[in-house]
Amino acid sequence: MTKTEARTYFRRQRKQLSQDEYQLANQKLYEQAITFLGNVKPLAVHCFLPILKNKEVNTWPIIAWLHEHNIQVVVPKSSLEDNSMQHFQLSQEVECVENTWGIPEPQGQSLVLVAEREISVVLVPLLAFDQRGNRVGYGKGYYDAFLSKCLPETLKVGLSLFPPLTAISGLNPLDVKLSHAITPDKVWDFADSGTKNQE
Repeated sequence: MTKTEARTYFRRQRKQLSQDEYQLANQKLYEQAITFLGNVKPLAVHCFLPILKNKEVNTWPIIAWLHEHNIQVVVPKSSLEDNSMQHFQLSQEVECVENTWGIPEPQGQSLVLVAEREISVVLVPLLAFDQRGNRVGYGKGYYDAFLSKCLPETLKVGLSLFPPLTAISGLNPLDVKLSHAITPDKVWDFADSGTKNQE
């Protein structure tokens, strides 16, 4: 399946989820995610804030767990002018407001900027991924540019409500691969062959 075909297909699959199916998938993914993060013991986790009306993975419970365990949470704020992102601490006091695309973003005069090199784990949004760690995003290139600035040892962890495709074609040389992906049923580890998974 090409990247374009995967975007179309998984947008439709996500839209067709019933509310009960969506909530159950999110709960199971949350359980996988906190087990993974508990084992990794990161200092700072970068997490996307979801557009819930589009049935993106609901990361708010994961963020609450990170706060409860005194792990620094970092969230992005996008620039429409140059398709770049800055990254800020998300304390429980920071207010988030939806941007032009409906994505919640941190607001306020006292935001604390975080450099890419300070981030231990990035929880990456996606529409699809394959068994080699290739990711299909929304096509704007924000995350590929961001991930390329992170340290090599930074874990790049995709979150998906659906299992992976066998392979994705039409890849771009600038696409950054995932190190892991978390689904409701398992954690995929792409460090070696790209097909290893953890039940």
